[in-house]
Amino acid sequence: MSPSTPGKIQPVVVPQRLFAWYLAAPERPVLVGELGRLNNGDASLHYAPAWLQAGFALSEDMPLRDQTYAPVHRRHREPAAAGALDDARPDRWGEKVIRYLYKRGATLMDHLYLAGDDRFGALGVSASGDAYLPFNRRPLPRLQDVPALAEVAAVIQSGEGELTAQRMQLAGAGGSLGGAKPKAVINIDGEAWVLKFFDGEPWDQPLIEHACMALAHAAGVNVAQTRVIRLPTENAIAVRRFDRTAQGARVHCVSASTLLRAATAPGEQPQYGYPHLARRLRAMGNVQRLDQDLQDLFRRMVFNILIGNTDDHEKNHAVMYELHNGAPVVKLSPAYDVVTSGSGAVHHEFMIADDVATPDLEAAISVHNDFGLDEQPAREVVAQVVHMVDGWKARFTAQGVTAGDVEALAEFIDRDDLKAQRQRHRNPPPRTVAPARRQPKTGTPSIFRGR
Repeated sequence: MSPSTPGKIQPVVVPQRLFAWYLAAPERPVLVGELGRLNNGDASLHYAPAWLQAGFALSEDMPLRDQTYAPVHRRHREPAAAGALDDARPDRWGEKVIRYLYKRGATLMDHLYLAGDDRFGALGVSASGDAYLPFNRRPLPRLQDVPALAEVAAVIQSGEGELTAQRMQLAGAGGSLGGAKPKAVINIDGEAWVLKFFDGEPWDQPLIEHACMALAHAAGVNVAQTRVIRLPTENAIAVRRFDRTAQGARVHCVSASTLLRAATAPGEQPQYGYPHLARRLRAMGNVQRLDQDLQDLFRRMVFNILIGNTDDHEKNHAVMYELHNGAPVVKLSPAYDVVTSGSGAVHHEFMIADDVATPDLEAAISVHNDFGLDEQPAREVVAQVVHMVDGWKARFTAQGVTAGDVEALAEFIDRDDLKAQRQRHRNPPPRTVAPARRQPKTGTPSIFRGR
């Protein structure tokens, strides 16, 4: 088939046995265990003997034991994979790419295999337990391929038109990540970036997401690095991957969805929210950076409230694993997918307090203890973020957002309740100064007396 010939789906036979591998050092893959197909469509995992001896628990609900792990909780009713393995599967966009390219009736096990070598985190899926043999291992597309990738994404998303064999190879090399909207993985200056395309939104969504991320950074939130990729008729946004290092190492990560489900007892319902994630960080976090992570998560919550990012669901937060003396600890990942939702939703997907999902700054402040903050410092953080969000229009304009898009966004960012909250929290009350201690009447006079 020549590169210009329209491509046809090439049915793929997925091996009956699949194996999970750990790819922190891709040149030295380590066998984790064997996957299993369950009757209800779920995917299980059984650790390999060597991993039981020298590995670590991939998530809290899969301790190092010689047993088969199946999903205990699930986000939705469709099939799920056990523990952290569920984060190695593609999400809606990746599944759509797989159905288009390889197998229309793909199952969860098919998705886990056909996602290929480049997926979220440090896990890989192989047809062999003796060597790491992923389904698809191709070089990532580069910046010069972005216009072609945009065409590929448009065809797959719409289901209209055909892709040439060359375009299908391009799609297979960088298009099976998670999330709902069209995206690809590309190589920029030797590093992996996620490329997200315009998807028919009423405004320039990629540019606005870049502007939101830049505003969050200015407000003190630790965010993933972004850049705008200009295309002939639209923009795309590239987000630098935090699960890859500059040297090519892969970082084991789990979503807040997996982390919070793993900590939930069987028979109970997982609770997804900022304070809940903060509590897991306190239980599992790197003590050397725990205060920093907790305060960053608090600042992220406040920013998402003020910017109208209500689509802040549990898959839009993650933690990164580190091994300290062989034991896993976690740190909060940089923020990603931070953008004004524009849906008019008045409830956050990620809860602000235990029973509060509304965008309420007082509710956020009420859980300050979960983030290691006293009330006064928490109010000061809120005021700092308010100060930055007050200037969002000028900052968005400086990023190139059009006047029309700024006006449309104002309906959500400057809606009455959020503006009123900014007004109330702009100036926190001054800190109470402790009364000076009474100085002794005898002895050497204190040099601090009178201060």
